[in-house]
Amino acid sequence: MNRLWAIMVKEFIEIRRDPRTLGLVVLMPILLLILFGFAINLDIKRIPTAVCDRDRTPESRALADVFFSSGYFMLVETEACGREAELLDRGAAKVYIEIPPRFGDRIASGTLAPVQVLLDGSDNNTASVASGYLEQVLGNYSRNFSPAPARPALSQTIELKSRIWFNPDLNSTIFITPGIVGMLIMIIGVALPAMAVVRERELGNLEVLLTSPVRPAELILGKMLPYGIISLVVIILTVLTGVLVFHVPFRGNAIQLLAQSLVFLLATLGLGLLISTIAKTRAVAYFISLLTTLLPTFILSGFIFPVESMPLPLQGVSFLIPSTNFLIILRAILLKGVGAGAVWPHTLILLGFALVVITISIRRFETRMR
Repeated sequence: MNRLWAIMVKEFIEIRRDPRTLGLVVLMPILLLILFGFAINLDIKRIPTAVCDRDRTPESRALADVFFSSGYFMLVETEACGREAELLDRGAAKVYIEIPPRFGDRIASGTLAPVQVLLDGSDNNTASVASGYLEQVLGNYSRNFSPAPARPALSQTIELKSRIWFNPDLNSTIFITPGIVGMLIMIIGVALPAMAVVRERELGNLEVLLTSPVRPAELILGKMLPYGIISLVVIILTVLTGVLVFHVPFRGNAIQLLAQSLVFLLATLGLGLLISTIAKTRAVAYFISLLTTLLPTFILSGFIFPVESMPLPLQGVSFLIPSTNFLIILRAILLKGVGAGAVWPHTLILLGFALVVITISIRRFETRMR
């Protein structure tokens, strides 16, 4: 018993001498629980919605107010008439509601009043849920603004004419496949260069390279380019597999997709090289790579769970993750066929991220050389 106690005391002393490991073990489950609890939300709310009110009567304004007071829809544009294609193409809105002229008169007279609704089907789950929410909100409006007893109920008077763009059948495979492509490339693009540089350090080759005439920028580019080429080939092969095997539509421009992929690869390879300047072993580099790619991409990037349903701080964090912006770009090119003008903010974020991480990596290598 004394020997067992002595071994236990010794182990607690070792744990105390390594506070970083202890902190990781204790705090990581709490942090992951908080992250999962806020980010994984199956109740879709705050769906970006644009409204075109061509009637501008108390009845039409009341209908719009009921939509946005429900908490399911978030108003992003009130003057959206004639701009439905632009708003849905660039993802500024996922729902477009158009209230026709003489809506109030038709309600008062008991004649049929059609309301046009367009849904962004590139996110099939959100579109399906939004369609159900629209019916529910219409029922609330019907109960709160019932007409005279002799006239038909509002639920029989208002007709929702819904159309789903980009994915009319709401095929989940079409939505999931681009997300899988982005997640795989994120993991590969970060893990491969990270472990490659660490491998050189473990074998003692990095010190030889650092003492050679090779400049830090040349060393980093020499490490990045081979893995960039490999990752680009993987992108091409996975996209082709999605198109040929899973019948994902390719409505955009192939040259634009390659150009946007190169920007994304700059960000991922730069992050991998930054990790390589921090980790000392390949196992640590691989662990950090997975921690900074797999979890954020799966939870925060919009791969499964809509970003709009997350708390605002997490929404801000999600758009700093390269895979979030690349998924938006990839789905926009494949499913919507949009041009570069519709996704330029996300391209700028990727470029900015790439410049920051590559600059930090170069400076850290220069510090090692001094």
